[in-house]
Amino acid sequence: MTTHHPLMTMAEVQESLERRIPELEAEAQEIADDHWRYHFRSNAMLPAREKFRLNVWVRRRQMSLEIFWTHFVFIKRGASNKSAVRSKYIPKGSGHKYRTRSLTLRAKNLEIEKALEVEDKMAKIRSEYNDVKQALKALKRAQQKAAQRTAMDLA
Repeated sequence: MTTHHPLMTMAEVQESLERRIPELEAEAQEIADDHWRYHFRSNAMLPAREKFRLNVWVRRRQMSLEIFWTHFVFIKRGASNKSAVRSKYIPKGSGHKYRTRSLTLRAKNLEIEKALEVEDKMAKIRSEYNDVKQALKALKRAQQKAAQRTAMDLA
């Protein structure tokens, strides 16, 4: 029987794939930070009614990466002159990309171009993250099958 020596073991492939998730998070966070800087810079010069409404967020919980958009609305508080700000999640829908219409309906005219540019980048990151997660699932199944086969050979 010929012994095959793979270039990488399954454990090494798994480690490599798992390392990619924080790397994708860092890329997404850099894009989000750039968007927030643009958002704050632009809002500083605009009257309240024209301030940008869209915000992009990145978070990772263990190996789960989320990249999502929210928009904020002003809510009047009874007789008070001041408004409260409420942030609302924008549903993404199917696939890896937010629909252009979902973002443009909630955006101010001046922020649409930048938001769509950011979303194009984020969609690519979401897509790659999905591929990494699918590869990890397939690898786990392969490891389980190999373990079962080995256990049967020893029995």
